[in-house]
Amino acid sequence: MKRHGALHHVTPSRLAIFLTLGAASLIASACFIGGGSGSKTPEATPTPPLPTAEDVISAWVRENRNVDYVGDCSKAKAGVDVGRLCSTLVGQRGRNRAYTIGPTFSEYTATLLMEEDASAGWAVLSVTNRDPNAEVPGIDWPLAPGDRVIFIGLGPDDCLSIREQPSLQGNRTICMPDGTEAIIQDDAIVGPKGLEADGFTWWHVAGDGFDGYAVDVYMRLPESIAGALATPTPAPTP
Repeated sequence: MKRHGALHHVTPSRLAIFLTLGAASLIASACFIGGGSGSKTPEATPTPPLPTAEDVISAWVRENRNVDYVGDCSKAKAGVDVGRLCSTLVGQRGRNRAYTIGPTFSEYTATLLMEEDASAGWAVLSVTNRDPNAEVPGIDWPLAPGDRVIFIGLGPDDCLSIREQPSLQGNRTICMPDGTEAIIQDDAIVGPKGLEADGFTWWHVAGDGFDGYAVDVYMRLPESIAGALATPTPAPTP
């Protein structure tokens, strides 16, 4: 007579199956509760480096000049880099840099202003082609309300018109010569970055005996034209 609870005969093959299933169950349980290797956490994708100033200049030259760019002009190799373009850092002010660019072993042909953004890297603000016949000394840094500027580059026979409105059609109230100092005013009409009109950028400026609007072509920050304003030291008489 069979009794309830009595042990049944287990063959070796069945025992092997039971042991295998039990081991698999234990491994699965361990993985579920985090005791095993489980699935690996995917690694974070590395953040690509932000473009450097050299990267941006190289891309600009490639897109706008269609010639090879060799980088810093001081590193150009004679007999190898002839006919290519290079750049020279000529000034830095806060997050802005100014570079001259041009053919290797020759005069520069343009000035390139750049600005650095913490999240995007460097970017080109403006490119001004050089005009040897109407060259204004100093770096044309971006201006802002509150800046002290000097009018320069007009020549001895010309002056900068100060107008009642930021337009060539605005009534001219006075004309100021080279060397005139002015303060850029906070003005709702031109805004914090100046007003673009008639092909120029206009600012509200005020100084000794004048207050009105003028174009920024002949305005420079004092530090950018220190060399141009310096009085040359006469050479000693032999």
